[in-house]
Amino acid sequence: MKNRLILIGLFAAFFAPLLIALLLHSEWIDWQAPPDRSHGILIDPVVPIGAFELADAQGQIRGPSDLTGRWWLILVQPDHCKRDCLARLELMRRIRLAQDRHRLEVGLMLITEGVLSELEIDSVELLDPTFMIFQSDAGGALIRRFPAVENGAFYIVDPDTNIMERFQPDADPTGIRKDLDRLLKWTIRE
Repeated sequence: MKNRLILIGLFAAFFAPLLIALLLHSEWIDWQAPPDRSHGILIDPVVPIGAFELADAQGQIRGPSDLTGRWWLILVQPDHCKRDCLARLELMRRIRLAQDRHRLEVGLMLITEGVLSELEIDSVELLDPTFMIFQSDAGGALIRRFPAVENGAFYIVDPDTNIMERFQPDADPTGIRKDLDRLLKWTIRE
């Protein structure tokens, strides 16, 4: 009797997952996993950044063509970039690195209306030399294109230069990483 129960238990342990999988994929049970939700605030409809020709912090004239083809994680900082701003920029760098093989498809940008000192610019570039920085009047011109601007808010811009998601300044970095990861994985690349 004991051997028979062990044998029945083994068959149940083996066939129960198969039976559950068959039932879930059958027409008898209509169950679906809940969809993943966005951690940020989706901007619907998306807001195109539009045409611009502005000088970045290095004096290079930039336009929308410099943004196309990459996803952008952007920090909008209307005030000056002090210690908390640098901590947010370090956070952005880590979020980008967490994208592993897709990290080169993500650009990092700081937009501020303040004027950064050479030391502040060097500090940002020390974090990641690929940071694109717009400051002063150029930063102000770009900030006016973003919806619901709040000091320290993060934005995700798609490869077609559309502003598509906004994160509160106190957003969970894991949520930002997950949303960016999902966008990178599900984007069709040509």
